[in-house]
Amino acid sequence: MKKTILIVDDSPDDIEITRIALEETEHEVKLDAALHGKAALEYLHTVHDLPVLILLDLKMPRMSGIDTLRQIRADERLKNIPVIIATSSSLDADEKAAYDAGANSFLHKDFSIDQFTSNLDNLLKCYLKNQQP
Repeated sequence: MKKTILIVDDSPDDIEITRIALEETEHEVKLDAALHGKAALEYLHTVHDLPVLILLDLKMPRMSGIDTLRQIRADERLKNIPVIIATSSSLDADEKAAYDAGANSFLHKDFSIDQFTSNLDNLLKCYLKNQQP
């Protein structure tokens, strides 16, 4: 059974780019997606098998990535899921806010798919190595 990664991003294009990047890595994972924070929390509260990792965008409608992350960290069932902020923001304040809210890592969405794939692969190696299938 493949490990599940949840991507939370309001851009279908960014979700597809992430899907392509994941296919280029050697990781056997299934990608589920939510288009905003509220949808992600609904998914997380109803799914039986939790994802092993969450890729979370910062700037989204309905609920920001920071607010979504705070709710994940406040929930006993969800709080230990690694959350990587994947964003095009290069603001130091956004990165600090993400870590303050409980992010495990911060991944810049690079304009180069090769660089994004490489960065994503390195993070997955770190976070998935100790996960059970």
